[in-house]
Amino acid sequence: MAELPALPAHQGVLLPAEFDDVLRARLSELDAKAAKHAQDHRPENTRNAYKADWKTWEAFCHQFQVPTTAATSGTLCAFVDYLWHREKRAYATIDRKLAGVAVTLRLEPYRVVVDPEATKAARKLLKDYRRESEANEEPARGRGKAPAMRLDDLRRIVALCDTDIFGIRDRAMLLLGFSIAARRAELAGLRLRNIRDDDNGLLVDVRVSKTDPRTVPVPFAKDPEACPVRAWKTWQAAAQILDPNLHAFRRIHHTGSVQPQGLTPQRAGDLITAAGLRAGFEDLFTGHSVRSGMATEARRKGKDRKAIAAITGHKPGSKVLDGYMQIVDQWDENDNALIGLL
Repeated sequence: MAELPALPAHQGVLLPAEFDDVLRARLSELDAKAAKHAQDHRPENTRNAYKADWKTWEAFCHQFQVPTTAATSGTLCAFVDYLWHREKRAYATIDRKLAGVAVTLRLEPYRVVVDPEATKAARKLLKDYRRESEANEEPARGRGKAPAMRLDDLRRIVALCDTDIFGIRDRAMLLLGFSIAARRAELAGLRLRNIRDDDNGLLVDVRVSKTDPRTVPVPFAKDPEACPVRAWKTWQAAAQILDPNLHAFRRIHHTGSVQPQGLTPQRAGDLITAAGLRAGFEDLFTGHSVRSGMATEARRKGKDRKAIAAITGHKPGSKVLDGYMQIVDQWDENDNALIGLL
């Protein structure tokens, strides 16, 4: 970025209305630099989602004959109405698309900062639509929460994985993904350098994450057939993964040849879904199922909330983590006032 001109000395508090062109240019440059930094450090799947959000916004603007830079209260509310009533999108999808539009507009070549009040009005309208939908008992939109992959489910699925190179990879992905409570993007983003040997098992550095990076110590399992450490080492040896900078989990040609390219997050999730279907499960396990499954099972074993959060990467007070706790605690006699009462 070019060197910015020095600001003239000013007495007292300078209000926004008093900003001159030089100061406005400087602030605009700083905003653009901050937005670009945030964009460059977002996970790939988030960037791809925002690209899709922008395409939806472009289609909306073209249809309603408004410029894409006109993200006012009226246009954003109309956008919400369009997505809710015409495209029948889910609540979470619309909410994210509002964020995707605002983020993209801050970047080059637009450099438009959306008024927070405009976004607030659009989200209020979205909440009103959801309340009306619930009051009318309309079916919930979207896929809903991914079913948690319980330990018994996991053991059955990995036991039925094939013994060929495809099955060896899928078994390692499932067991390691469960052990580090991986999102599908985190699983796909692992490089060989992120998985280090330790006398007690593995140290897995989860660097590609929606939240802060975390290091997960993965111990050897008592059951050799469901051991993530042994499964990983078997896959590493079979696939001859040696370059520390290449992906830990790779594409495999239909001939069985392991490719240098890594899996996409979508493909990693699809492989987990396919493994569940092959094992005869009717519920469609997704890339998130191993993550929710680990949190749920750890709680069932009485593990502390802080210990679980250290694996999952959740923040203290996370509502998502609270959801995992409630699934288990609802049948605990200390948390369910009905147990022993009747």
